[in-house]
Amino acid sequence: MERGGSMAEGAGKRDYRTADERAAQMIDAAHAIIERERSTELSLRDVADAVGASRALAYAYFADRHRLIEAVLDREAELLLGAGLDEAGTDGSFAERAGRVAAIYLDHVARHGSVLEIVMREPEVMRELQTEASAIRSRIYRRLTRAARRDLQMPAPDALALVQLLAVIPEEAGKQWRAGHLDRTEAHRLCSRLLAAGIEAQVPRPQGREKAGLDDG
Repeated sequence: MERGGSMAEGAGKRDYRTADERAAQMIDAAHAIIERERSTELSLRDVADAVGASRALAYAYFADRHRLIEAVLDREAELLLGAGLDEAGTDGSFAERAGRVAAIYLDHVARHGSVLEIVMREPEVMRELQTEASAIRSRIYRRLTRAARRDLQMPAPDALALVQLLAVIPEEAGKQWRAGHLDRTEAHRLCSRLLAAGIEAQVPRPQGREKAGLDDG
């Protein structure tokens, strides 16, 4: 009877996860490692160990670490598209577009971490990847840059630099919320205030008014 019981217990421990479920578990583990270490320097052995699988099994799903990082970013892209990021940058003034995009990205960082920012700041890694996340970022940046050029009468390089600088604001506000230093309302209020100040500082001032001020002095 004891032997039979032991066999039953062993059978109960069999892993019935599908291939997709196993791959998703490895993507989860890679995401957690990148977020924790603030680096893409992970190995398939690290990921296999984290999920209790063999290294051979990890290689069966991902040819190398770059393909695994690709899968992490593709899932990030899917989440952002599902939240409406693509549509957020399409219509309205530059300030309106930037505000909508920032709000969505702030929520994403607070809920899912800064993996996108961590990976995308490493150009050597990005050159090895083919992921939808890069295409989304480029598309959003182009739309916002065109809107900034139109509304703020800025040259293209200046407009792109402004967009890149403003992108830091929701990233940092999301981190503060995720860390528990701000609640959701406070994080969004801070983001909106800093975005508005950054954009307002670039609004063209009528030259006539400036000259009048100088003449009055």
